Amino acid sequence: MFVTAGGAADSDPYKVLGVPANADSNTLQRVYKRKLYEAKGNDEETARIEAAHSSIMMSALTSRLKGGTSVPAEVKYADKAVYFPWRPRLHKASKNIILYSGILQALLAAWALLLTVTAGTQPVITSAVVGLCGQVWKQNQIYPSGTPSAVEKKQGVKNIARAMLLAFLATFGGCALFYTIPDAIAAALNKTMPFWFYESQKTLLALGSCSANWIMTSFYR
Repeated sequence: MFVTAGGAADSDPYKVLGVPANADSNTLQRVYKRKLYEAKGNDEETARIEAAHSSIMMSALTSRLKGGTSVPAEVKYADKAVYFPWRPRLHKASKNIILYSGILQALLAAWALLLTVTAGTQPVITSAVVGLCGQVWKQNQIYPSGTPSAVEKKQGVKNIARAMLLAFLATFGGCALFYTIPDAIAAALNKTMPFWFYESQKTLLALGSCSANWIMTSFYR
């Protein structure tokens, strides 16, 4: 039993949130946020939802400390401040997303390698688009947004926004890692990169973008 901020007692926090006792952390967080949104303006109900969520998190943490079960990082470090809530986080995608994303990014890398003269920067741009689509697919699996309710529509917009951010970070990071950073290090050391490095600029940018977008889509959310 847990007690809300208003002093009311509830016997089962899972019933308050409307989730099964074996719900995973992603489901718990999604339902918790939706419940808070639906209870907006109702202080008593908001307190009840927050108390139920806290009770579940603390129970899981206590069980983990006693060696009973393992809990995800979101629960284990629930008392830690989150400075960058939109940062990429480890989350392995489904096999289909990993496979299809890998095939498409590999084809784009081959395009850049085999048709260097005519490909230009198109493989980089296409890689970013493929990464964006893969992330939208993945975000929708984690946080479903198929129902027409206002809350789910809002979640759908969040999924697209996060997918755009992750695709941008992957594309920019991949290009920097494969070309910009090595070039900057060489310049700082007053060195010159091999001739092929500069001749292959667009190819290296494409390889970096394809690699980073596949990794981000497959293993981060």
